[in-house]
Amino acid sequence: NSIMMNPNTGAIIALVGGRDYAKSQYNRATSSFRQVGSVMKPILYYSALENGFTSSTCFTSEETTFTFSNNQNYSPRNASEIYGNKPISLAAAIAYSDNVYAVKTHIFLGEESLVNMANRLGINSNMQAVPSLALGTSEINIIELTSAFAAFANEGYKIKPHLITKIEDRNGNVLYQVDDVKESILNPSLVYILNNLLTTTYDASFVDYVN
Repeated sequence: NSIMMNPNTGAIIALVGGRDYAKSQYNRATSSFRQVGSVMKPILYYSALENGFTSSTCFTSEETTFTFSNNQNYSPRNASEIYGNKPISLAAAIAYSDNVYAVKTHIFLGEESLVNMANRLGINSNMQAVPSLALGTSEINIIELTSAFAAFANEGYKIKPHLITKIEDRNGNVLYQVDDVKESILNPSLVYILNNLLTTTYDASFVDYVN
């Protein structure tokens, strides 16, 4: 399932909800909820920037087990079990999608911080404020997720996703017209920094611990 959205207006200009309507009328784009994985990280890192992080803020990337109350443990793993085994910057963590750095950031900020930021961006799906949320373990609808990312594309504005722009009767009278007024919800300077950091994905100059 996939959608294409105009980030400036919220207009959904293309949508694929299934393979064959004759076999199944279930629209996955509008109705399904899926774990989003590392797509959650830009939302986390915007929250981090808003709370004082910079591109050079460091946490140690190493195999880590977090222990919480009631002796509950959580051991996130990096892809291919590759770790820096030293302090790495936010820029490097984004470049290699470092999971340990993401979870440490999430816990440092407080697990509710990511939920609150996602809600601010328009994600209303049920999200649990748990350590693994930083790695996208909560299930989110793709329309909500895309509209949230629109705020990064349009420099900080919340938009209303919609399929119908206007309805007129046979005489041209407007029966319905979408209100596409944008709401400023993010700091455009921080959005610019985040977007710039996201362009460094797999840039070897940022990741010096991967062959």
